[in-house]
Amino acid sequence: MVDIYTKPELYDAIHQAYSLDKNLITSIAEKAGGPVLELASGTGRLAQLILDLGLDYTGIDSSVEFLKSAIHEFGDRATFHQNDMRQFELDQKFNFIFIGFNSFLHNLTDEDANQCLQSVFNHLTNGGTFLVSTFIPDPSFLYREKGKQYPATSPFNFDGSRCRIMETNEYEEETQINQLTWQLERDGTLEPEKYHYRMRMFYPHMMDILLSDAGLRITEKMGDYDGSPMDEESGMQIYVCTKD
Repeated sequence: MVDIYTKPELYDAIHQAYSLDKNLITSIAEKAGGPVLELASGTGRLAQLILDLGLDYTGIDSSVEFLKSAIHEFGDRATFHQNDMRQFELDQKFNFIFIGFNSFLHNLTDEDANQCLQSVFNHLTNGGTFLVSTFIPDPSFLYREKGKQYPATSPFNFDGSRCRIMETNEYEEETQINQLTWQLERDGTLEPEKYHYRMRMFYPHMMDILLSDAGLRITEKMGDYDGSPMDEESGMQIYVCTKD
């Protein structure tokens, strides 16, 4: 098994066309002002949005390979740290902190999630804004036929080929952890290399508790990046919070 977070070129190719979150994050960053901190910043897909607003940007990620890619792209225009989003200490507070699409789900236990949100609280200015977005757990996704491969992405271009990601998953009800295995399909042929990662499923009621316990007050709940309210039909759970 290979860690997908050691493959920045493949990761960027997969997400090259993904832009659903950009308008919302830009809008909130513009209102909150800088400095801005992104947790699980990856290769810097969203860093450019903050820099385009003229705001100071800092990114934290645990992947050495992703950070090298981000530093190569943004040089001295942004600050990057290798660190764990569960426990980090910076000599700075931020007016806007955010965790992009689904990255919060890498907190695999309640303790991990609590530590992460407590670190957010400690680094947020009074009156500052915190945004976190994940999908709402979907039984039709979690309880799929064991061993069967499903398309995880739309087709994308990578290394001169037309590709997509095929995946299998195994969901552990007791831990609420979804174990995913990816394989790259290149020009219709499945490559043997397998990429493995895990994500914890957090339901909306649990997110309410975690955020409240961390001292973060929810000011808005959205069910999509278009700003629509979260309801029983929503596929996303997007929380905008403040520190009073």
